[in-house]
Amino acid sequence: MDFNNKKLTRTTSFIHYVISFLLAVFLIGMANRIIWDIDEVDKRPYVTDFDVKTDIKKYRVLKQSIQDTIREKYEVQEGIQLSMDLAQNALDEQQASFKTWISTRTATQSSKVNAEIQQRNYILDSLRKSLKKLTSEKILLQATIDDFSVQKQKYNDAINEEKSKARDLYIKAERAYDLHIFISRLLFVIPILLLGIWMLLKKRKHSYWPLFRGFVFFAFYGFFIGLVPYLPSYGGYVRYAIGILLSVVLGIYAIKHLKAFVKRKKEELQLSSTERAKKIKNEVAEKALENHMCPSCGKDYLINEIFQSGKRKHRSGTLKVTPYCRHCGLQLFKNCNTCDTKNYAHLPHCYSCGDNILKTD
Repeated sequence: MDFNNKKLTRTTSFIHYVISFLLAVFLIGMANRIIWDIDEVDKRPYVTDFDVKTDIKKYRVLKQSIQDTIREKYEVQEGIQLSMDLAQNALDEQQASFKTWISTRTATQSSKVNAEIQQRNYILDSLRKSLKKLTSEKILLQATIDDFSVQKQKYNDAINEEKSKARDLYIKAERAYDLHIFISRLLFVIPILLLGIWMLLKKRKHSYWPLFRGFVFFAFYGFFIGLVPYLPSYGGYVRYAIGILLSVVLGIYAIKHLKAFVKRKKEELQLSSTERAKKIKNEVAEKALENHMCPSCGKDYLINEIFQSGKRKHRSGTLKVTPYCRHCGLQLFKNCNTCDTKNYAHLPHCYSCGDNILKTD
């Protein structure tokens, strides 16, 4: 399959971008491997690493001792409650038995009956005293448990305070670690970034620009992905300050070069048409012809014969191609010296006979 010039240009551009992309991918993979090795030199701190620098362990031991004591007290309390339940059941049974027994007999002054009543009352009183004693023990035990619970809460508060101290130590250590990682990455990335910027500014016209461009992709990836996320935050002040600084630097650079470009274009327009025509490159001429623009000033060379304005091409009227740019005076079309066919004046060969139309007469 034959390629025309446009297809060949697009294919070449695509292949160049593939080369740049592949080189950038492998450079990024290698850089990530190096950065990971740099990061693993120092161990990242964790909160638990700083427990040993506080009294957390001591208070945890004391708290565990209190918890064990409270658990034992609760077990004793459960035993007392069980004894109280048994005593209450026995008391209820004795009271019911006494009530049944007394209802079947007529009250007499018989010494035998009185002795039985006294005996039963003695048993009931004993059960009541036992139940009362168990209740008192339970109350005292609960008071002891409450005292231990208060002590346990104090230890909890002390543990939380020590955890806060450990957290503060961890935050300081983490900031120091992040700063160390950032500085390590900075020392690795900045030379690459500066080299990438230099290539971007100085090597764009080089025949091996696709390789340089791949390195530029890698350099910007290393800066924005490998370095920027590790900028120390300090509440966001550092990152915003870096953003402001970069915006100012890039803004000054862009404004400066835009002014220089505008000034250069104005100076070019002051040259004669012949001198400007010599400086027009083929690719610029092809693009200008495709977009019906003047290759020198960039203005549209089509005019509407009725309204005399290229901006009203949607209005009725016939579009006309002007042989000269009405804005800067550059010759746009001229006749071939061999066949007298009108051609675009800034492409090298006549489309009719193939003769070189840029050669001097």
